[in-house]
Amino acid sequence: MTPFLLLFVALATASPVRRQTSGLDANGDGLISKDEVFAAMSLHEALTALDRDGDGFIYLPQIIELWGVGDKFYELNTDGDDHLTFREFENGMSLSDFYDQFDFNADGSLDAAEAYQLIYIYDVINNPSFTNPLDSNGDGKLSKLEVTSHMTYDEVLTALDADGDQRLSATELNILLGSETTEFFDDQDENGDGYVSFQEAHEHRMSLSRVFDRLDQDDSDYLEDPEGAGFYVVWDRILQAQAGTGPVTG
Repeated sequence: MTPFLLLFVALATASPVRRQTSGLDANGDGLISKDEVFAAMSLHEALTALDRDGDGFIYLPQIIELWGVGDKFYELNTDGDDHLTFREFENGMSLSDFYDQFDFNADGSLDAAEAYQLIYIYDVINNPSFTNPLDSNGDGKLSKLEVTSHMTYDEVLTALDADGDQRLSATELNILLGSETTEFFDDQDENGDGYVSFQEAHEHRMSLSRVFDRLDQDDSDYLEDPEGAGFYVVWDRILQAQAGTGPVTG
């Protein structure tokens, strides 16, 4: 069973609290109708909510995360580049078409599991102070897209560097890497000084994506608890630094 289908089954059997359909379910019947979506958002607003980095583009991994397959990306990508512009999206798809992509059983309405991503979109549109949490879709685990679209490898290194000396001790690395710390340290501490410098941390083509893969010990393509715990700590530190609430500390 694919990770997307596993996610779908998990959502369909989730607890009642996690399965609530929020304010998007205007009549409270537990289902999201097309009329409720039409009354709540435009396609452009939905695309803006999905554009996490604000660059005006939607990428293939986001389409796959939305609908499980990339077919619509290739159908809408008229110029054959690596992204969809809002114009490409809106020229090839209406809000009704967008809705239909979530209606996996084609019964004309969305239950809580089918509407999961639309609920996230609705929350972003209707809450200007929405903090864009690391677990963007609220499914309790982290995808590679969620991690790499929120932070860069250099931001992670800086967040881990508690004393600001541009090098990381095993203790600092352990916050993110946990049981993978020793192996990472052995791979990256090229000069054997007991620290991984930022330069060393980029050796062997190391990247945020490859760190994710190291932490994904069950090869599920997601970081479930406790695999992703360190990323939440790192993300909090990055947000604190961006907000200017004080130096990043251990």
